[in-house]
Amino acid sequence: MDLLQPIPAPMGPTIGLVPLRTGGKSRLDGSISAERRDALVLAMLDDVLAALRGAGVEDLRILAGSEAAVAAASARELPALRDPADHAVPHPTSDDGDMLLRGAVDAALATVPRSATRLIVAADLPRLGAGEVAEVLAHPADVVLAPTASGGTAMLRLAGGVMLPARYGAGSAGAHLREAEQAGLSVAVLDLPGCRHDVDAAADLAALARMLDGNPPGPATSAFVTGVRG
Repeated sequence: MDLLQPIPAPMGPTIGLVPLRTGGKSRLDGSISAERRDALVLAMLDDVLAALRGAGVEDLRILAGSEAAVAAASARELPALRDPADHAVPHPTSDDGDMLLRGAVDAALATVPRSATRLIVAADLPRLGAGEVAEVLAHPADVVLAPTASGGTAMLRLAGGVMLPARYGAGSAGAHLREAEQAGLSVAVLDLPGCRHDVDAAADLAALARMLDGNPPGPATSAFVTGVRG
């Protein structure tokens, strides 16, 4: 999409759902402190929110996995939808985290109007652009998927009236695709640069630092990486 052209407004009401997990990113342990990991999570969140708003998505809701995530939502004047109580795990493993995310997304989808377009967006997409969000929203398919480079689900858009169970975890983009096809829904899989690069490991953080001088992430993440790099 030509970034110089105006971004079209989404067709009909759109609700953006952004799962937020603070206290995580354990694979970055040894690269940056736990405090800085949380600061990175919030910087990436701010860039994702800016991309969503830039594409005309104003109804934004945080799927909060902790009290700190609730506080982050409040600081940004956004509603927080807490994880369902029956999915609470004191010290989640990776598999537990996938289960928590699936439960949180399913619970959120059950509380918002089914008639609206619903867009679930990962909070750790520092290079996500408003044009990419607009492209996902404008596609006519019932279900639109934008995978990460590792096969995760960066963005999942459900058209009005469409329901799909959350299948987050390893290979979730393929799992969502299979669920949609089995339900007889039309599906589009879009390869978008800003969705390929989520940040989970030290190599991902190093890649962001290398991008600063050429194709940088959003301003909040760029400021964070610059501060870490010194």
